[in-house]
Amino acid sequence: METGKNKKQKERKPQLTPKKGSKKNITDVPHNPDMSDQENEKQENIPPDKYFYVYGITNNKNMELNFNGLKDQSIQTLEINDLTVLFSFYPTLHPLVEEKEALLHAEIVNKLAGKITIIPLAFGTVFKDQEILKTVLMSSYPQVKKTLELIKDKLELGIKVIKKEHAPAEVKQEIMEELNKLSVKSIAGDKFSERLLLNNSFLVEKNRFAQFSDKVGELEQKYPDLKFLYSGPWPAYSFVNINIKAGG
Repeated sequence: METGKNKKQKERKPQLTPKKGSKKNITDVPHNPDMSDQENEKQENIPPDKYFYVYGITNNKNMELNFNGLKDQSIQTLEINDLTVLFSFYPTLHPLVEEKEALLHAEIVNKLAGKITIIPLAFGTVFKDQEILKTVLMSSYPQVKKTLELIKDKLELGIKVIKKEHAPAEVKQEIMEELNKLSVKSIAGDKFSERLLLNNSFLVEKNRFAQFSDKVGELEQKYPDLKFLYSGPWPAYSFVNINIKAGG
């Protein structure tokens, strides 16, 4: 999956059925003989010349969404089998990469991740219609299910450790061992500087967030010559490895 991060540093992710509620839910696209009559009747609910901007995928069916998506459009849900796509209508199939909208996209995904387990999608993931969206999603269905199970009730935390001078290899090993004890999984990022001792993302259960943060504080005190950059919590971008591409 293509994903993106807009992280602010702080140191110390079938049948279509409508629902009613604070969120809107729609069904399917232009008349399709393989669809039920009820689904085809609902196609008139889709505004003309509007595309599907997707923020993420979840298996949660009961959501209270009290905020809007991009272009101040309401966030809606589309149920495909036992999955739910979170999207809003968007005026173009190929959004321009603008910093303001990219940051707003990240903010929206962060809000969604605070409420439910979600596979976050990258900025600019837009589909021409529901049939294309459904086809793309179902082609990755096994991976989507597996990933939702992996990241359920978890969040992503980032750690960068910068050394002022040479640090023994066992120092990095000890830091990783301590943090791995409190996480489900970790992934190493790019080493973009020789001074970077480690650059890792950790998948942590939400109920261990405070404990993980305390451990980072302990390590900072233990190694005063190292600079710890601690960021998050974020949606589990780094632990989603599914290629869901926008299409038209």
